[in-house]
Amino acid sequence: MYSRLLILLAVAAAPFWCEAGGKKTKGLAVTFHVEAEQTDNPKFITPVKLGKEHRQYFFSKVPTFSDKDIKWFYPFTAADGVSYGAAFRLKDHSATELKGVTLTNQGKLMGLRCSDAPLQAVLIDRPIEDGIIVVWSGLQQRHLEEFREKFPHVDDLAPEAGPEFAMPAR
Repeated sequence: MYSRLLILLAVAAAPFWCEAGGKKTKGLAVTFHVEAEQTDNPKFITPVKLGKEHRQYFFSKVPTFSDKDIKWFYPFTAADGVSYGAAFRLKDHSATELKGVTLTNQGKLMGLRCSDAPLQAVLIDRPIEDGIIVVWSGLQQRHLEEFREKFPHVDDLAPEAGPEFAMPAR
């Protein structure tokens, strides 16, 4: 009798356990992927050509960080004067993870996949201790609008909500 009741409750509650209760959800605005090796399992990597020379790189298909990890963002005009860049501050638990990921992957690339934009990549040259990932260029106005819908802008945060933001040096 109890097992039937539990089964009935589980079936009734299943739609609420599924993401958005069966409703369609908008895709992720941002995912970050660490560079992988060509010899890694092909099911878990994706090839990407980057740079003017269209050099072949491989990135993990599984994101290292995504929307759920972002605390706030800060957009800016890129040095090229045409596109935009953005700084993303990760939530505390993800910032700790970022420090470990960047410590163990120095010399590799961290790729940013943003909705329909081509993958942007930055070199991991040191451990990132402040939890801020900066994408220096390649974003369009529509991406910034999408970010604005999903994440708080750093200017909208109360001063006591977090540390002062200082743009990292290039």
